[in-house]
Amino acid sequence: MDDPHRIASVADLEALYAPPSEIILKTKFDFLDDHAIAMIRKTPICFLASVGGTGADISPRGGEQGFVHVIDRKSFAIPDWPGNNKLETMHNLLEDPRCGVVFLLPGHDLFLRVNGTAMLTRDPALLDALVEFNRPPKLAIRVHVDEVYFHCGKAIKRSRIWEPDSWPARDAIAKIGRMMADQAKLADADEDELDAAYRRGIEEDLY
Repeated sequence: MDDPHRIASVADLEALYAPPSEIILKTKFDFLDDHAIAMIRKTPICFLASVGGTGADISPRGGEQGFVHVIDRKSFAIPDWPGNNKLETMHNLLEDPRCGVVFLLPGHDLFLRVNGTAMLTRDPALLDALVEFNRPPKLAIRVHVDEVYFHCGKAIKRSRIWEPDSWPARDAIAKIGRMMADQAKLADADEDELDAAYRRGIEEDLY
């Protein structure tokens, strides 16, 4: 990419910013402290980043509050519930176990970030600990913790994500049926039927 303003070195990058404060540096750990565990046990959604031979991927994961199971101070498990079956995250983790997880707690202006390594497991005892609505997941993503820290919520404040009066109208983007028909080039598709099928899927095929 030809850009004369490109930042191409660490020195050039760090010249633009003040160094992190001492307290910021002191609040990064290689284990889950009590505050991190408390947040994970209340969080209904997180985002799992991975990388493999075909590139990087980030995948949302959600469930009831505490759907991520804290095993101990060095590990936790994320259940794999039904999705699009492309399995991109799983493929990546089998190739390269490094991952990052961001936890988000509705109504709170901070994030919890965890970096580590992951493995896929069908350990029966672990799957039993992840049961929701009387169903165990097909597998669990067990994450070994290397780095943990809380990230300030300035992005949340700038986005106003928790303020309903800032939310866009429901028709701000096309319905999913229209998107699917356009992107898959399904000229004869009934977008209303596609949209209805999608809605049924997210209502009836969660677990």
